[in-house]
Amino acid sequence: MTRWIRRANSREIFADLLLWAVLCLPIVLPPRDPYAWEPLAGNTLVLVVLAGMSVVTAAVLVSRAAPLAAMSVVLALGPWRATDSLATVQLWQLGTVVKVGPVNGFTLAIVAFSYLAGRRMDRPRAALRIFGAIFGVGGAIALVASSGPVPQETVWVPILSGVLISSLVPWAVGRHVRRRVERRAHERHMVAGQARLRERARIAGDMHDSLGHELALIALRAGALEMSPDLDDRHRASAAELRAAAAATTERLRQVIGMLREDGEPPPLGPHHEDISTLVERVRSSGMPVELTDACTLSRPEADDDWERSLVRNAAYRVVQEAITNAARHAPGAPVSVVIEPGPGSVTVSVSNPAQAATIGDGTGLVGLRERVRLAGGAFHAGSRDGRFEVVARLPYDSE
Repeated sequence: MTRWIRRANSREIFADLLLWAVLCLPIVLPPRDPYAWEPLAGNTLVLVVLAGMSVVTAAVLVSRAAPLAAMSVVLALGPWRATDSLATVQLWQLGTVVKVGPVNGFTLAIVAFSYLAGRRMDRPRAALRIFGAIFGVGGAIALVASSGPVPQETVWVPILSGVLISSLVPWAVGRHVRRRVERRAHERHMVAGQARLRERARIAGDMHDSLGHELALIALRAGALEMSPDLDDRHRASAAELRAAAAATTERLRQVIGMLREDGEPPPLGPHHEDISTLVERVRSSGMPVELTDACTLSRPEADDDWERSLVRNAAYRVVQEAITNAARHAPGAPVSVVIEPGPGSVTVSVSNPAQAATIGDGTGLVGLRERVRLAGGAFHAGSRDGRFEVVARLPYDSE
């Protein structure tokens, strides 16, 4: 976890440094108009450039913790004085030419931090207040610059278009991207939750199979005891009650498992019909190269398994089954290695195959495996390692 956090911080630092370098470039480069910097000469020009770089540096430093503050800092240097424009439009009705989308050394920074503010802010209300204030300040500047009660087109058109194009539109794009990412994350969360519920239903079915078998044996033995001629009436009645209770419990268990299943879903084909070694042999017979290395007896069920050991075996079976299915789907023809290694009080089930460029689907099967292994008291990991995609489950198990 610490290594992952360190990598994340390194990526963020590199991204911020790259952003700072890109945004400072228009500030230090001279504009296309050679007369734009003519009033600034010598030390004054150096101070202006350093001040601009300082503003961008401060905005980059606070952009992750306070994206609205970063946007506000650069917005203050907005389209009040432009050295160039995106376009020049002639208003035929008024017989005048105006600049649309004014551009200066801070325009790129305004676009970037406006987008990041929309992308990183939870609520838009504060940003909308900032934009309202900017429009108010722009209107006041237009009135002052026009030297009259009616703002001139050559003043208010550049200001309005500059705020819209360089700030409001990028911010709206950032908001749209954020909402789309949140919607996709919510959908993935819902899909993962459904996968966990389905896996729990399968686990419940496995428990029904194992516990139902034990309850059936109890009922059978109680019935045999009830028919014993050496038993007196009082003990015979107790045996009859035990048999009836076992039968009723089996029926209630079946009803509970039925409620856990979705409507129309057939009873699950539990792994108790097939062990891991049989599964591997069946997959081999279909032409897929699979190698099984079992250093304990986990891949072969035992007659004296209790329901806890059965739960672990079923979890191991599902890990191998799902991992082989993923390998067949995303790396067809690649050799698959299944390794079962015992440890002190645990067993590790590892399934790996050469990693492919294709992604591993939507991951719902792996989500279900993670839930099953967790409920069995184990730990689960899936990911690429040394050029191979690996699924590893460590389960509590005593091989003796």
